[in-house]
Amino acid sequence: MLAAMLLAASVAIAAAPAGPRLAVLKANSQTFELVSVKPDGSGGLRLAGGGRNSRPVLDFFAPLSWSPDGARIAFGGVVGIKEGDDHEPIRKIFTVAADGSDLRPVGGTNGATGPVWSPDGRTLAFTRSVDRETPTTVGGKLWPEGFDGSSIWTVDLTTGAQRQLTPWRDDVQYSASSFSPDGSTLLATHEDDLLREAEPVAVNIDGSGSRRLLDDGFSPVYSPDGSRVALIRNVDEHRKGGSEDTDLYVVNADGSGVHRLTRTPELIEFFPSWDPSGQRLAYVRLPANRSEDAPFGFRTALVQINADGSCPAKAVSVPRTYYFAPAWQPGPGREAGRIEC
Repeated sequence: MLAAMLLAASVAIAAAPAGPRLAVLKANSQTFELVSVKPDGSGGLRLAGGGRNSRPVLDFFAPLSWSPDGARIAFGGVVGIKEGDDHEPIRKIFTVAADGSDLRPVGGTNGATGPVWSPDGRTLAFTRSVDRETPTTVGGKLWPEGFDGSSIWTVDLTTGAQRQLTPWRDDVQYSASSFSPDGSTLLATHEDDLLREAEPVAVNIDGSGSRRLLDDGFSPVYSPDGSRVALIRNVDEHRKGGSEDTDLYVVNADGSGVHRLTRTPELIEFFPSWDPSGQRLAYVRLPANRSEDAPFGFRTALVQINADGSCPAKAVSVPRTYYFAPAWQPGPGREAGRIEC
């Protein structure tokens, strides 16, 4: 009887909560955690991380990605620091079950961050970066003055086979953010020191090239049906004293029909994520100016808004707590739907 009771208790603890959920990175002075919460920010469940000594150290400045069935979530982690003057972090991709169990590293992802799960569940795309100020070899070429760049790769989750999608170029950055529902293209942000602004691009998975969606923007993500793309754009009209404010936009998948959702002077928005219904978005908002009494110098809020720009609602904002990289959990019964004003 006691054994049965313990087994029942363990199953109850392991069961992932039903209904709409958001995964989000959360930090304060004591903990660095990956948690899932209800749309209103309640019902928190820790999936990974913990105290300052927990390993892997969560990569707070990279997006999260759920498996298509919502059973697991992938995230970037730091497992150490390389020896040498550059003190380069040793990064790797990890996955964990939706109930916080079975944390495991993903083979073939050394130096990787920002995972993006493919719609068939077989592949992860990720960003691999090199930032060295001393002579180094990247892509089979010697860079005598160092190298600063990133490229997009994929890894087969069954075989561990890797494939490079974008080339290595000094002072050029690519960061993956979203697969199309049919898996044929991968949205990414392209940054080049020769460009005035970062630009959103759609990279063809078959290696046949890429196309630019807009002249500027970053963190593009497909809607669940693939018809629209949400992204963040810098806005000049708000800028005061050199601050770089951003707003949230939605465009058609071909880059037409630009629709601005937010107008937030002196605020910065990051990493939009579509609810599985395609009717609302979650994102993180922080002030353009630093705050001395907040983690990392910023106070952040987890915010949601309808995809037509109506009913912006702050889901959670806790003093001295930092939120980043929200990601809606997919799967049947996970749809949150429209926000009622």
